[in-house]
Amino acid sequence: MMVDMLEYKQKWQGGILIRVDPKYTSQACFECQHIAKENRQTQAKFECVKCGYKANADFNAARNILAAGHAVLSVEGGCSKGRPLMQKTSEVREEVT
Repeated sequence: MMVDMLEYKQKWQGGILIRVDPKYTSQACFECQHIAKENRQTQAKFECVKCGYKANADFNAARNILAAGHAVLSVEGGCSKGRPLMQKTSEVREEVT
């Protein structure tokens, strides 16, 4: 019901709602993308066992979800450090030779 309400409000305001699979977002390191259950030993603390990145667990998961949403929005698939960049569409296209 909440998702339906968010989607309705976004359409009303001219936005879109992007659904992101939350699987492993709280166990994946935003810096090195290493996924391990051991990365999140407590509810609030995240520490990557591979690269040592430390952050609030919810903040780390939110950054992963945002990156996944940007991947959906990415038009040309451009990447920076393995993460998609948000791009705007263009009506004018030039052929690259």
